Amino acid sequence: MNLPLTLVSPVEPRVTLRAAGAGDLEQLRAWKNANKKGFFFRGEITPQMQKAWFASYLLRPEDFMFVVEHEGRKVGCMGFRLQKDGPADVYNIIAAPGDAGKGLMKAAMALMCAHIASRHTKDIGCLVVKGNPAVAFYEHCGFKIIADGGDHHVLKLMANKKT
Repeated sequence: MNLPLTLVSPVEPRVTLRAAGAGDLEQLRAWKNANKKGFFFRGEITPQMQKAWFASYLLRPEDFMFVVEHEGRKVGCMGFRLQKDGPADVYNIIAAPGDAGKGLMKAAMALMCAHIASRHTKDIGCLVVKGNPAVAFYEHCGFKIIADGGDHHVLKLMANKKT
């Protein structure tokens, strides 16, 4: 993780992305476990596994995990990691129960992708497990399926689309 970072949306100013911290671990774990069908790892994440992930995450300067907040309330999470000789990989996009479909995660995705493009790379992609209904969300945000990865789709943010 790089230095603590907070991003504020100019489009939806009540949406912010702030670097996830140790105090967010249980919430992130609960969200991931509740949505495991949409991820490559479909097992139950234990508190010990979450703590081990976070300790490892803190050692990776190319990895960023954010809590998405709306008017001070946690409404989801999302992250990205910078790949060597490849695109920035957007990952762990999860809306909190009751907050999907409100445009908050789309605003957060636009904010995160704008940050990635201005500070790191314009080559932004993600891998989405086949059968995950979030593919429609990514497409709505300007991503396009560019390849079949077997059990997943390979998506890329198209430069001519705005998130």
